[in-house]
Amino acid sequence: MGLLIGFTLAALTGVYHHLCLRLLDRVTGRDRAAPDRTILTIFIGLLAIHTSQILAWALAYRTLWQAGLGTFSGSFTGSWADFVYYSGINYITVGYTQIESAGALRTVTMMEALTGFMIITWSATFIYSAWQKAFRGTKG
Repeated sequence: MGLLIGFTLAALTGVYHHLCLRLLDRVTGRDRAAPDRTILTIFIGLLAIHTSQILAWALAYRTLWQAGLGTFSGSFTGSWADFVYYSGINYITVGYTQIESAGALRTVTMMEALTGFMIITWSATFIYSAWQKAFRGTKG
């Protein structure tokens, strides 16, 4: 059950990320006339996109926990901050936290770590590509 839920959340995250990157690409236009503005806009956009994804996974954890599909232990109080922290740590694939999961939530957590790694790599490639296009042919 956890693997199916995690896979579905990962797929939805990937679709959302793709759509956000397409929008960010259109908004910035990878403007060669103002390459610094282009790169900074992309950076801030990516920061907002990643934050929204972490918050979405936190909401999923809270919903699954409330539905009884797993438990959390350790330094877990059930606060929204706990869910956001847990999601963020796993999204960036560090995975070390004072909160531990059990049941289906454990497999969902694994899928978030995989998704976060893939999405962060995707974003790094996106900003690198934008950097190359924005600064191609500029001086200094």
